[in-house]
Amino acid sequence: MSTTPHDHVFKLVFSEPSELAPVLRALLPPSVALHLDLAQLSPAPTEQLDGDLRMRAPDLLYRAPWRSGDRAEVVFVIEHQSSPDPLMPLRALRTTVRVWEQVEGSRLPMVVTLLFAHGAKPWTAPTRVSELYDATPDAVEGLGGALPELRLVLQDLAITPDEAMPGEGGGKLALILLRHAHKGNVWDALEANVPLFAEAVKRLGDSRAVGLLTYAMHVSDVPWERRLAEKILPLLKPPQREVIVGYADRRFEEGVAVGEQRGELRGEARGETRGRRATILDMFRRRFKSFTSAHEAVILNADMDQLEHLMDSFFTIQHPDELLNGQADQER
Repeated sequence: MSTTPHDHVFKLVFSEPSELAPVLRALLPPSVALHLDLAQLSPAPTEQLDGDLRMRAPDLLYRAPWRSGDRAEVVFVIEHQSSPDPLMPLRALRTTVRVWEQVEGSRLPMVVTLLFAHGAKPWTAPTRVSELYDATPDAVEGLGGALPELRLVLQDLAITPDEAMPGEGGGKLALILLRHAHKGNVWDALEANVPLFAEAVKRLGDSRAVGLLTYAMHVSDVPWERRLAEKILPLLKPPQREVIVGYADRRFEEGVAVGEQRGELRGEARGETRGRRATILDMFRRRFKSFTSAHEAVILNADMDQLEHLMDSFFTIQHPDELLNGQADQER
C-alpha cells in the first residue's frame, strides 16, 4: 500500500503512545478519560485484522485498560483522512466487528474510532452509520434501536485553531502542520510553534522529531527561511542536524530542477542563462507574495555571475527590495 507524506508523519508521531495519550485526554468525555489508565496505552498490530480488511486496515490500533482493572480494555482505532470518505462510518463498523470477532468470551470491549480530518475544507461526509441508510429519516428514527449504529469521534483540523489543537509536543505540532499543509503556510506555522518542536525533540528524540521537518519540506513549495533554520537547528544534535541540512539542500536542488523544466516549457530557457533566469524568477515568486515587476526586472536583466550571486543569497534575502538595493550597489 502506498504511503503519503501525511500518512508517514501521522504514523511516525502517533505510533508513540505518549504522544497519543494527551490527545485522547482532550477528546474523550472527562467521565471516560478519568477512569482510563492512559499511561498504559499500548499499540496493537493492525495486521491482526486480516482477511478482506488487510488492504483497508486502520492506520493505528491501540488498547487502554480501565484503572479498576475489572473490565475489558478499550480499543481505539485511529484514522486520518485528507479527503472526505462517505463510507468512513462503514469502514469503522467493519473494523469494530473484526475486533469483536477475535474476542474469546461473551463480553465485548468498547471500540472507539477517532478520525483526524486534515483536508483543505471542513469534513462534510457522514460521521454516523445511520446517515448511510437508504431510508426516510422517520424510518431510521423509528427503527433506530433495531439498527446498527456507530459514530466517529471526529477531530476536523480544518476548523480547529492552532491554539485549540489537542495534544502536546510532537503530537500537537504534527496536527498543526497537517492543518497548514493545504494552506501553503507550513513554515509560518512551524515558526509560530518552535517551543512545540523543542518539546517534540525531548519526547520523541532527534531522529523522529526530524521527521516533522522533512514533512514540512515535502509539502511546502518553498524552502525554509534562514531565520527559522537558526531557531530550529540548535535544538538538534549534530548527526540529525546534518541530516536535515542535507535533506533541505536536496529539496532545494529538486526545486531548481523543476524550475528549469518550467522555464523550458514556457519558452524562456533558450540557453543556460535564460534557463537560470527562469529558475530563479520562479523561486522568488513562490517565496515572496509582494514580488513586483521591478523585482522581476533585476533577475531578467542579470548576467550569469549576478544570477549565481542571487542563487547563493536566496536563503538570506528577507525582502525582495533587497534585490533593488543590490542592483544599486552594483551600478555604483
